[in-house]
Amino acid sequence: MINLVLDSSAVAKWFFPEEQSNVALKIREDFLTKKITISAPTLIFYEVNNILKTAVKSLRIEKEKAINAYGGFLNLGIIVYSTKDLLENTLDEAVNLDISSYDASYIVLANYLKAPLFTADQKLLKKAESRFVKNLKTYPA
Repeated sequence: MINLVLDSSAVAKWFFPEEQSNVALKIREDFLTKKITISAPTLIFYEVNNILKTAVKSLRIEKEKAINAYGGFLNLGIIVYSTKDLLENTLDEAVNLDISSYDASYIVLANYLKAPLFTADQKLLKKAESRFVKNLKTYPA
């Protein structure tokens, strides 16, 4: 089974119709049908929570729908990582690439797992010329 790392910019497209939502939804479908596994740092739960909170505040989604969507997301069975080894490497990666520690945590995990990181974050794609960082639109790659 193929394992991949998915960041919150890609997961956000599960909830809101945007550019590349069709690709993000294909990843979710492949995950739900057990064609792939999805891994992420535990940070993803907080980031998705914040995405949904912001969407509620901007009237993009009703509060109850956001709460239900978040509950469903929490129960998907994404494999989460939060180990000291990964955390220690995050600062180094963040400084080297001049990116946030949040973004670096996804890259470090992808490197650790030797799995592609799919993102819709164009700034991250430009800064992280890693063979593990992939544009969401290239899935399946």
